[in-house]
Amino acid sequence: MIRPFAIFITSAVLLGALPVHAQSPASASHLTATTTADKTKTPPVDKLLQPRTPVAGQPFDDREIELYFEAKSQKLYKEKRVSPLHFERHVCGLQLTNPGAEKLSGPAIAARAEASTLVLGEFSRETNKKKSGIAFNVAGGGFVIAPGVCLTSLHVAKDKDARGFCALTRDGHVLPVREVLAYEPVNDLAILQLDLPEGVELPALPLARDPAPAGSPVFVMSHPDDRFFLLSTGYVARHTLWRTKAGVEAFMSITADFAKGSSGCPVLDEHGTVIGIVNNTESIYYDDDGHRKQLDLQMVVKNATPSWAVMPMIEGTPKTASGAPTAAHAP
Repeated sequence: MIRPFAIFITSAVLLGALPVHAQSPASASHLTATTTADKTKTPPVDKLLQPRTPVAGQPFDDREIELYFEAKSQKLYKEKRVSPLHFERHVCGLQLTNPGAEKLSGPAIAARAEASTLVLGEFSRETNKKKSGIAFNVAGGGFVIAPGVCLTSLHVAKDKDARGFCALTRDGHVLPVREVLAYEPVNDLAILQLDLPEGVELPALPLARDPAPAGSPVFVMSHPDDRFFLLSTGYVARHTLWRTKAGVEAFMSITADFAKGSSGCPVLDEHGTVIGIVNNTESIYYDDDGHRKQLDLQMVVKNATPSWAVMPMIEGTPKTASGAPTAAHAP
């Protein structure tokens, strides 16, 4: 039986490349009892894996996608088309896609989200003492909001050790991240310009300018622990504020699942409009004294940055019906 008022919340876990929260014994035993497709099982012989281009609409092997992404990104790095990012501007001018009024089916929302969601990979200095040079790792996700422009969480893109980023699309394009158009540290947001080759077009997702009501259905397209382009569903649970010395940060809690590697990915509504950006989780334990390793996990709260928090970063964006979309006016 769950006793009321006996829960404590640990610090939030940002979901880029950071470690995920601890699991309860029940969840751990569930992982070991899954099918042979589970990644906890011994992988196939390495020689069976090849870098393969993901094909839209077709299944793929996540490990082969990683090999492909790294190989293409390393080639771009050697060609000196990838360079460190500089965070200087807080506002940029963009022409955003207008949200649609028609409700879409689940498969239609998934297809739209897949086509616009990106995997972001990071070059950084090798930390293994036995190795030297530059390493490449999946950092998180993002999604297209304007021609050649993507939105992500700031903690995905701003790493002091980063030497540059590349983005992978669902149909196999690997693109250098050219520059930071704008960033917002309080609400943990970054708008990035991709180096888009001539003839390549990426569909953009519209952004909602008003908060989604609690109870609204949501769809998350993300990359939990390198399980690329995974759709999860749920509802808006609540809206909340975190008051810090840096300012007031707004969050929309949802019941749709996500995990580490999902930061920066889109949360969509029934119209295929982005209402949030995946950000962090909070683990709630039954008995947390702040010292012991916690094993009695009761609940994980999933937090996303609301899409209206992006609007002050974009010049010429009209105000919402409820006023200027700033953290101070969060729902």
